[in-house]
Amino acid sequence: MQNTTTQTTRTNAAELLYKFAHQRPRLEYCNYGDPTSYRRESREITKDLHDFTELFALANWKISNLCQKIERYLKSNSGRLTMNEQGKIEYCTGQYFPTEYRPAASRILVSLLWNQYREDMPNADGNEIRKAIQKRVSRRVKKYYFN
Repeated sequence: MQNTTTQTTRTNAAELLYKFAHQRPRLEYCNYGDPTSYRRESREITKDLHDFTELFALANWKISNLCQKIERYLKSNSGRLTMNEQGKIEYCTGQYFPTEYRPAASRILVSLLWNQYREDMPNADGNEIRKAIQKRVSRRVKKYYFN
């Protein structure tokens, strides 16, 4: 009789965060008074996804061991977005999940990027770090996350 062991595959934290940000926003049409306000909110949520995707690409390029750093951040952070003991991402909604979950995921990447740039530029002050990051991001991401 052979002793066989099953190997469990564990999804990495970067993939979990990416899937979390790319999930459907679950907008409820009944929360809006008219189609115009619903579509406006939907467009803004889509822009939040573009922000996340841009930040994720930059983080993936700039940060070595991104998966481990995301996992460490999610497990040690006491913010709204965390990782439980089973390795699942949990989000504590503030007011309205569809409008806040993607910016929450983006803020994690912003924090990790800031730390990486600070590590790479040990003699730089906050303004120099901010300017270095701003050169790599769009106007919208610069406005919302690095101003």
